[in-house]
Amino acid sequence: MADSLRHRIEAGEIPVDGQLPTQAELAETFDVDRATVQRALKELQDEGYVESIQGKGVFARNWRNPTPAHANGVAHRTDQASVELEDAIAEAFEAEHITIDVYCLTSESLNAALSRPVGRILRGELSPSSIKVRLLLPSPDALLAIPRNVSDPKDARPRHRLAGLIDLQTRVLRNLLGDLHTRGLTGSVVIETRTVPITPMTKIYLLNGEQALTGYYSVVPNNVLLEDGSVVGIFDVLGVGAKLYPQGLLQLEECQQWFDSLWTTIAESM
Repeated sequence: MADSLRHRIEAGEIPVDGQLPTQAELAETFDVDRATVQRALKELQDEGYVESIQGKGVFARNWRNPTPAHANGVAHRTDQASVELEDAIAEAFEAEHITIDVYCLTSESLNAALSRPVGRILRGELSPSSIKVRLLLPSPDALLAIPRNVSDPKDARPRHRLAGLIDLQTRVLRNLLGDLHTRGLTGSVVIETRTVPITPMTKIYLLNGEQALTGYYSVVPNNVLLEDGSVVGIFDVLGVGAKLYPQGLLQLEECQQWFDSLWTTIAESM
């Protein structure tokens, strides 16, 4: 695949700054899986034949005079700008078949980001053939590191509060997407939620098998109101508004394998 694309770029069939087919189109053309496509594109990117532009696609570069990724054996650092989850989700919903895998504390950020594409579907501007969301959340029944009472780490009430937040946000997600069928969407909608006994310190979004976004939760002290009416100081995690950074092709593959390994082994249905 890499040889074929390299030849097309050298021959001018794909001109400099011309956009390559999408990963899905390449996988179908060459009859390979998405991981193979990603490795081929990574090889061409390392050789200076292509460049991946976040949110737009993969484009041919001037292969005769490429900017080297390495000089004198030392890798240059290429910092990538953070991206907004709302923009990434909106782009993902342009596809015919939409897959969203998420590992996070609750689905609050995801729910907020879905409002724009859901609105477009309801207005008839988008009509995907399928939407599949897999949500991997922490199990509040486990002894999680966060959230916890600052003065009494054994206090179970902060975890009970988290359980309520998870339940609320997952119901919001199901109502948000499940309502699409009653509002005219003919495509399939599948929402699966599982839990793992792990405290998430990072959040991961895998979109259509083509993009991986990762961000970090910050541990912060927070005063919260519990169900019994008491105000308690807890160590909490701040995730709403956390910066998300796109991962490269190889990191995307690793993120997907990591997610699938949890999903198919220790994850339990809610």
